[in-house]
Amino acid sequence: MKGSAARFAGAAALVMTAAFASASAASAVPESPSAIVAPVAGGTSWTAAALAKLDADLDTTLATAPGLRGAHVGVLAVDTATGNVLYERHADEAFQPASTLKLLVGSVALERLTPAFSWTTTAALRTPAATSNAPDVVLFTSGDPTLATRDLDVAAAALPVSKIGNVLIDDSAFDDLPYPAGWTWDDFGEDYAPSVSAATLDENVIEMRVAPGPEAGAPARVSFADGRPSAPSFSAPCDAYTSLSVDVVWNATTGPANSDDTLDGTQTLGRCPIVTGSIPLGAGPESVAVSMFRPILNMREAFARALVARKVVEGGFIAMADGLKGDAIRWIPSSLQETTFWTHRSKPLAALLGPRFWIPSDNLFGELLLKELGLARGGKPGTTDKGIADEKTWLASIGVDPATVTLADGCGMSQYDRITPRDLVAILQHDWNGPNRQLVLDSLPVGGARGTIEGIAGTPAAGRVFAKTGSMMHVRGLAGYLATERHGAVTFAFNVDDWLGDYPALAATRAAVLARIVSD
Repeated sequence: MKGSAARFAGAAALVMTAAFASASAASAVPESPSAIVAPVAGGTSWTAAALAKLDADLDTTLATAPGLRGAHVGVLAVDTATGNVLYERHADEAFQPASTLKLLVGSVALERLTPAFSWTTTAALRTPAATSNAPDVVLFTSGDPTLATRDLDVAAAALPVSKIGNVLIDDSAFDDLPYPAGWTWDDFGEDYAPSVSAATLDENVIEMRVAPGPEAGAPARVSFADGRPSAPSFSAPCDAYTSLSVDVVWNATTGPANSDDTLDGTQTLGRCPIVTGSIPLGAGPESVAVSMFRPILNMREAFARALVARKVVEGGFIAMADGLKGDAIRWIPSSLQETTFWTHRSKPLAALLGPRFWIPSDNLFGELLLKELGLARGGKPGTTDKGIADEKTWLASIGVDPATVTLADGCGMSQYDRITPRDLVAILQHDWNGPNRQLVLDSLPVGGARGTIEGIAGTPAAGRVFAKTGSMMHVRGLAGYLATERHGAVTFAFNVDDWLGDYPALAATRAAVLARIVSD
């Protein structure tokens, strides 16, 4: 998986790895996208005869689909306006949700945090105890999933002094657990599964530029894509627990001309970023994204480069909060006066929910949002467990028994997550009947028109399926709304796990089921 595009890879992609728990394409569309037909309440009522025919047709389709042979399949479709069940199959059984679980944290956040919520990052000067000393700079982080290096450049430009003491980074808004329970070890280090931290910058990945060497078998040429002066050393020793700089290990090589490109960014056993694989001789340079085990290091280096570029004279520059594992750069609470000189606010949640979360299916966004719910619920530090407790309280408030779900993260990549089709439909029904209906519809992928829902383009359902995908090893899910031709809106969930089949065949079967409902 190479470069930033890998973080937004299509949920229907055929790379068979647990890594695909969330990846879905950001703004990928067919060459001729279908016209979007929004679901609306009302329409011609479903007759008993029509429902009996629908049930028989869908039973036959699912029972005879070769792509579903041996799989665990759950489907629930209800009339959105009335809540009446139109079709159900194993609707109360637990399924691994993959990224359809992102519907939960997004919906809870809209109510608990409100659509106007935004992440705030600030920088302040701390007055020293002795007036002859230069002030320290304190960067207060918030877990903003959109914070980028260019923002820290603006912060450095806003610094009102030319000499400083130490630079301290406060990441105390969240705990320091980098991964939720149930993520698989081979996802660690991949750009779609970066560490979760309040000190998030550039989605906690570093872009590397990789070009082939002069001949097959030679080391590939690897450098930092952001232009930082130090390039990584071939097979350099690195320990992310004790290192105070962003070390990148690489053993990428040059393959024969026209050979397979196998470049990848992941982590060493010491949790350091590593570029592996080979790039064909004569190929053009490309970008490989590698994730940070300790994102605070990346933030520190980016801020340091920005300050140096402004010719700021520094003293100790980086302050160590404690000696534990050589960690940290964390802000130590102080009674000294602090004066904020820079504030950065993200776009509001309403503007980010679709383009930055549900449509690209961004895993890190989901985890940061869950910890933000935890922070709002129980104060510092925001934790995954606090966020999940808030989700369960919210589920109970909309009539879902929390005992029917198992929650371990916010993005659905955990092997421990389980939810029923009926629960997913309940979440969607609540959104439809609440004040955020239009925002939710505007934020979901639309089959054949916006985002990637494979198999829908070219069918009667094209432009009429507003839904969140879910994809990982042996799991495929889809949940959302249908704009039917005559009957008004339908809310549905289609979950598949324990699945060993061919994905195009499964996607075609799912599209046939949805098209049958849409065109009744």
